[in-house]
Amino acid sequence: MLVLGTGGVNVPRELRTGAARYQTNQTLLAAPYYGADQGGLTGGWKPEFVTRIRRCEYPQYMWDNLPLRGRDESILRLDHLQPIGKHGDSYELTEYQLHEDALQIVDDQLTWLLKDGIPAGSVLIDIRKELLGMS
Repeated sequence: MLVLGTGGVNVPRELRTGAARYQTNQTLLAAPYYGADQGGLTGGWKPEFVTRIRRCEYPQYMWDNLPLRGRDESILRLDHLQPIGKHGDSYELTEYQLHEDALQIVDDQLTWLLKDGIPAGSVLIDIRKELLGMS
C-alpha cells in the first residue's frame, strides 16, 4: 500500500472520552497495490491492460515496479483509497518512500482522478503525451 494521508489533526482527549472509537480513532489514508504478474494464485492482470495502465491511460491506475521479491509489476489502485488504523497493528512500515518528484506525480494523478483533470503545468501531462505517442 502507499500511504497518501497521515490522518489529520489529533482530537483532544476530552472530546474523545466516552465517544465511540470509530468517531475519533486516528487513521491513515492508503491506496493498495496489486500484483500484476501473470500466474500464481491470483492469476495476474491481462498483459494488454497492464500495457495501457503503464502508458498512463487511466486516472485510477498507476503501474509500478516495487522493490519486492516475487513480483515484477504492481498496479496501484487510487480508486481503492481506504482508511486504515494508525496504530502499529494495521500496517508494517518499510524503508521505502517516494522521492518528492514521484510524490508530485502521484498527487497530480490523484487530482486527475478526483477532479477529472490533470493540473495545469504538471509533468504528468508531458509523461502521458510521450507514453501515449501524442504530439
